[in-house]
Amino acid sequence: MPDRTAAYREGSRRSSSSVRPAASGREPSAAYREVSRRERSESRLAREGRERQKLRRNLQRRRQFRRRLRIILTVLEVAAVLCFAVLLLSLFKLSSRGSEAGAVSGDLAWGGLPQLGFSGSRIQGIDEEVFNRHPEWTENYLTPNEYSRPGEALTEVKNIFVHYTANPGTSAAQNRSYFEQQKDMHQASVSSHFIIGYDGEILQILPLDEIGYAVKTRNYDSISIECCYKSENGQFTQETYDSLIALLSWLTEAYDLDSEDILRHYDCGGKKCPLYFVDHEDAWERLKKDVEEYGAKG
Repeated sequence: MPDRTAAYREGSRRSSSSVRPAASGREPSAAYREVSRRERSESRLAREGRERQKLRRNLQRRRQFRRRLRIILTVLEVAAVLCFAVLLLSLFKLSSRGSEAGAVSGDLAWGGLPQLGFSGSRIQGIDEEVFNRHPEWTENYLTPNEYSRPGEALTEVKNIFVHYTANPGTSAAQNRSYFEQQKDMHQASVSSHFIIGYDGEILQILPLDEIGYAVKTRNYDSISIECCYKSENGQFTQETYDSLIALLSWLTEAYDLDSEDILRHYDCGGKKCPLYFVDHEDAWERLKKDVEEYGAKG
């Protein structure tokens, strides 16, 4: 009986030797080399595929970063333009409307900014450059007191009021003395920012950044000018009139007003003051035109 076990072992040995590499010192079979080559090729292709995927992911991330950066830069540019526009608009409004933060101590709002290009330094709430162009006057301030110089801040100026003293033949100095005496006499609450004498002299008796007691309902947003006179009908001398026109022209410039913002005491309350210009409307209209023409001359 044939030895089947031996025959089986011999068949197995031959089958295995056809795919296993040769014994030490022999070349691998062609089948083994082909399998090994395919495995190396597949491994290399897999690595290259992974590297390509990694490159695509990196490229995609860089593109996303660049898009986000462009969006951020665009937003910043738009914000910068808007901020600049708001700043310019604010400066224009401040200069054209005549309002800026400031007071004697620097912390109250003043309504006297002149035209665009103010220097920043202020005198009595008015830009220094404009203030220095005022007509010649003498400063002789009233003593602070509750009856004629309360010391309260004048935060805006909407109108300029013209008055007459109602005392013919009295001088600017005499009328100032009357206002000053109120601190002791306590008879009335009266004052004005300026008094113009019948010889044309101008006294400033209140700073322009303080209120006066001149027009009861308008003391907190107006400037007042008292004018001396000699004639019983209240007509001003030519000297008084000329100084008044010069002062009104400067004040309208300083507070960015026009001639229609110049009022008589009569226009607010009905008091016949200044008498001559209440009785002679044509003379009042002529005064406002003279202010315009004076300002046009520069």
